[in-house]
This record gives sequence, C-alpha cells and structure tokens, in this order.
Amino acid sequence: MSDSVQKMALTGLDLVVIAVYFASLFLLGVWMSRRQTSEEVYFLGGRKMPWFLAGVSIIAGMLSTLTFLSTPGEFIGHGVGYFSELFSYFLVIPVVNGIIIPFLMRLPVSSVYDYLERRYGPSVRTLGAAIFVLMRLFWMGLIFYTVSFAVNSMTGWPVEWIITVVGIITVFYTSLGGLGAVIWSDFAQFVLLFGGALFIPCYVWYSTATGPLGWWETFSAAGRADVPVFSFDFTVRVTLVGMLLEGFLWNICTHSSDQIAVQRYLSTPSAAAAKRSVWVFSLCAIAMTGLLMVGGLALFYFYFHESGLPLADYQRTVAGSQGDKLMMRFIVQRLPSGVAGAMLAAIMASAMSCLSAGMNSVSTVVTTDFFERFLWRGRRPEGLNLAKLVAAMAGVACMGLGLLVAELMRAVDWNLVEMIQRINHLFVAPIGALFFSGIIFRRVGAAAAWLGFLCGVATAVVVSFSRQIFDMEHGIAFAWIMPAAFVVSLTVSFLTGFLFQRPKEEQLASMYRGSR
Repeated sequence: MSDSVQKMALTGLDLVVIAVYFASLFLLGVWMSRRQTSEEVYFLGGRKMPWFLAGVSIIAGMLSTLTFLSTPGEFIGHGVGYFSELFSYFLVIPVVNGIIIPFLMRLPVSSVYDYLERRYGPSVRTLGAAIFVLMRLFWMGLIFYTVSFAVNSMTGWPVEWIITVVGIITVFYTSLGGLGAVIWSDFAQFVLLFGGALFIPCYVWYSTATGPLGWWETFSAAGRADVPVFSFDFTVRVTLVGMLLEGFLWNICTHSSDQIAVQRYLSTPSAAAAKRSVWVFSLCAIAMTGLLMVGGLALFYFYFHESGLPLADYQRTVAGSQGDKLMMRFIVQRLPSGVAGAMLAAIMASAMSCLSAGMNSVSTVVTTDFFERFLWRGRRPEGLNLAKLVAAMAGVACMGLGLLVAELMRAVDWNLVEMIQRINHLFVAPIGALFFSGIIFRRVGAAAAWLGFLCGVATAVVVSFSRQIFDMEHGIAFAWIMPAAFVVSLTVSFLTGFLFQRPKEEQLASMYRGSR
C-alpha cells in the first residue's frame, strides 16, 4: 500500500457544503458583533452564557485537528494504552468541582492570572500571563500546521492558501463577535466533528459487514490490546498508571490555570452552573475520544481486510508507519460526495474552534494583564476596539508560526500525539502548580513560587528531551513529563517557602474572602 495519500476530487456538492459552512461562520460574526457593548460582554459574554454551551465550548476549544487526526492514528500505531487516561475523569470531576470551581468563582476576575497577583504579587501574574500567551500562540501555530497538512494531503490545495482562508475567516468572526461568537461556533463545530467521527465506524461496519467485536478480535490478535499497568523502566511508552496520572494532571492544571477553560467557567452566571459545565465537558470528552478510538479500531480492521497481508506484515508495513495517514486516506478514497465535503469541513472546524478560542483568550489576557496594568493604568481608552485588534493580530501571527512548525516536524521523528506532549505541554504542569501551591501552601510567596515554576520547567525539558540530552536509545516516555514537572514544582515551592518571605496574612485573608 502506498505511503502517500491520493488527492481528493471534490465534487460540486462537496464545495457547496464547505462554502455554506464558511458563510455561516461569517454571518455569525456579523450577528454577534452587534451585541458587543463592553469588555465584559466581549470577554465573558456578560457572565450569562448557558452552562451547557460553556461545557461544550471547552472541549471544542481543545479538540483540535491534532486530536481529530492523531487519536485514531495513535490507536492504530500504538494500541489502546494511550486511552487509559479516560479513566482519569473519575478523579478530575471531584477535584475541579470540589476545589477549583468554588475557588475561581468567588474571585471578581476576568483573567485567571489576576488570581496570581492577588496571591503572590505582580511579578507572578506577569509570568503566568506571558507563559500562557506564548503557549497559546505556539499551540495555534500547531493547529495551522496540522490543518494545512491535512487538507493539503487530501486535496492538493496549497498550504499558504489553506492557512490564509482558514485564518481570515476565523479572525473575522472571533474578533468581531467576542466570546459569544466563539462559544456558539464551538457548539456547531463540535456537532460537525462528532457527526464526522461517528460516520467512519458506521461506514466501515456497513462496507465490511463486520462490527466492533470482529474488529477487536483482529486488533487483539495483533497484540495491540495489551497495556502494562506500570513499569520502573520509564522509557516504556505507555503504562496504565502513567496515562492516568498524565490525564489527571493535564485536566486539573488546564481547568485551573488555562484561560481558555477558566474563561468559560467565568462566563456562566454562578458556581453551580460552572460545575454543571464541568460535567458536560467531561462527558463530551469521554464520548468524543471514545468515538475516535472506535474509529481507529474500525480503520485498523478496514485496511487490514483490504491489504490481504498477514497480520504481522500489515502491522509492520501499514499500521506501524502510516497510522496518522489512514484517516485522511479513508476520507479521500472512500467517502461519498457531500459526506467527503462535510468531513473536510469538520477537519477545518476542529482547527477553527481551537483558533477562535485561542485568539479570544489571548486578547483577554493581553488586554487585562498587560495593557490595563502597564499602558492604560485605569484610563482604559477604546478598550473594546483594542481587544478586537489584539485578537486579530494573534491570529495573523499564528499563521506564520504554522510555517515554522512545519520546518520543525521535518527535523524529528515524532507522531502527532508525541509532538503535542513533548513540546506544547512543557509549561502546563508548572503553571498549574503555581495555582495549587497558592491554595495548598499558605507559606509560599512570590520567590518560592518563581523557583518552583522554574524547577518544574527545567524538569519538563529534561524529561521531554531526555533522548537528546542524555544520548539515550529511547527517551523517557512523554506520559511522565507532567507528573514529574508537577511534583517537582510543588515540592520546591513548599520547601523554599520556609526560606523566603511568606505572604502577609491580611493579603491571604482578603483574597480568600473575595466573592463575585
């Protein structure tokens, strides 16, 4: 089977589906722009967003083209181990609803990094906000790269043209419509993504007359269903314990310190509504990831059945080396007219939901954490217009970053999942540890928080690039990046809290008494 992906011959119906989708987003931006009367409405939807939409928006804002394409590819190439992290939601929901939401919702903030100033001081707020902006810009660069790579592979359209069209439309409706446009578009895009992910296993079931039980039997015979519970050899790529820890820590760090998630909770009218949105997010995340896993299982069986190869040869020549490309190949070669266009729109939707969420959150943080503090100093001239301009500029900057990511991917041999884990997640745990240190350790002040953060980042870098740093044959598995960084950050912050000046009691009391 050829390693290349045949180009898709789009029909008129496919193009109509894509055009209708883009036109709908354009009109949504125009419609929502009429409601933008203040910064609170632009950034937080007036704190009146429905909890159901907020929960869906969180998963849509994080469910990118990377996830949509890499999840089936990870399942095909490496088995079920990665998906054991889904069980972490049994721990995530109690922590987020029991600790994070009640704490955040009683603070009168628009940016989660305002909390860092209240708890530690101005320097830590600046640190957190700056790291978020850098992380989110690079993340959006990854999104631009992935969507252009996917669409170019399937259609042959030039990468520059894809980035330009996707970028302009996303910048338009995001900068004009604010968080309201982002959340409503996220809902529509999630529905489109879910439908696309559901169609693939249904089509394979129909075309092969073999269902999930038959697919699993073949998958198990290939040895892809075996997952080690734990290993003291930390170079083992996936273990059950490692993935549970990784999934748990990613979620609690993201929901406490990532503006994209926190902004949605702050946009709801109450803590009770925010807690319900956590349930919506978790159930949608489990359903969508599980569905993509089933899609990977279906594609594994479909191409094994089509290849006619012995199972061992199929694993070596197709599943092991081409896993990330099989979904694209399936869309190009197998889907009927109209459905192929809808699937292509779904792939672009997965990118645009992340891009719009990123642009709006970056605009919020830059406006509230930098301009209002250092430039306006309370005067706030033309704040709403500047917020829209910042959102647009963030989108334009990330178009260029997408091209830089393409160059990086040519220099390494990671698949999409590993690229996300080893590069974009370097700062997730250290930033999350800043948040939790402030809640758990009352002795930790600004100096201890800074030191804990820097040690956590250093740990993440060492684990992520252990193969290159120590000239190892197999580097430390990506699942241990966040657990190691989180533990080191918390430990260093706690211990050095006894060495440096602690916060004043009146500062802590004032912060914890705050209510919205």
